[in-house]
Amino acid sequence: MKSNSHFQGKVIWITGASSGIGEEMCYQFSKLGAQLIISARNVGKLKRVNAQLPRNPGSAKVLPLDLENLSELPEKVQKALSYFGRVDILVNNAGIAVRDFVRNTALEIDQKLMNINYLGPITLSKLLLPQFKEQGHGQIVVISSLSGKYGVPKLAAYAAPKHALHGFYESLRSELVDSGIGITLIIPGIIQTDITAHAVLGQGENYGKVETAFKNAYPVEKAVKKMITAIQQGKEEFYVGGAEGFTLWLNRFSPWLLRRFIRNHPLKKLRTFKRKLGIGK
Repeated sequence: MKSNSHFQGKVIWITGASSGIGEEMCYQFSKLGAQLIISARNVGKLKRVNAQLPRNPGSAKVLPLDLENLSELPEKVQKALSYFGRVDILVNNAGIAVRDFVRNTALEIDQKLMNINYLGPITLSKLLLPQFKEQGHGQIVVISSLSGKYGVPKLAAYAAPKHALHGFYESLRSELVDSGIGITLIIPGIIQTDITAHAVLGQGENYGKVETAFKNAYPVEKAVKKMITAIQQGKEEFYVGGAEGFTLWLNRFSPWLLRRFIRNHPLKKLRTFKRKLGIGK
């Protein structure tokens, strides 16, 4: 990656920057010469990421952020804009997962996920739109999920806000035609991160373990590199991951078959499918 890249000097605000995809984005955008604003709830982890930036360690602006606290977001946006006088790219990456059946999931957990995974990102986007329009350019990147395209058992509370993100941003994109403002929806497959370890159960308990499918999944470094290429190219929607991406094709051409495929133990079925095809990462 060269420093005289498309992202040289661009101000990029990344939420969920303390781990996983967000953390790796910080490192790769840093190599490309971007000016970073990094946000998450855990200040200590953000400072660690900032200190480890490959180019100008410690140069990012650390902006603690909890998307669940919607009333605080207008102040956070103003703070973000004050650092460099603008934001060029907003990466809505922060989120939380739930692993439990609908019958076991408290309504408060559904509300929590809707706030963090849907209302938080769209609030940041809406608050930044006036600035994007004034400067004549801007890009909103949304890290979605396969769960934003179809639902699977134990992921209803997670799939609902992800579906909502697609509906909102696809509508917004049509409103912003010829405005200079782009929207890129990224659909990660099963990526090698600790997302399931940070997930919660239906009553709010910590799930606390990395599922087998994620331990040997698509490498996060490789995934983020492809995501950044898609962002640079202004892709409207982009999938990145392993063979599980075939489910998007199946959902498009035979939803009936996909529903039967995923009803029981879809991750196990995906692993079996990949083994039969001789597919690794």
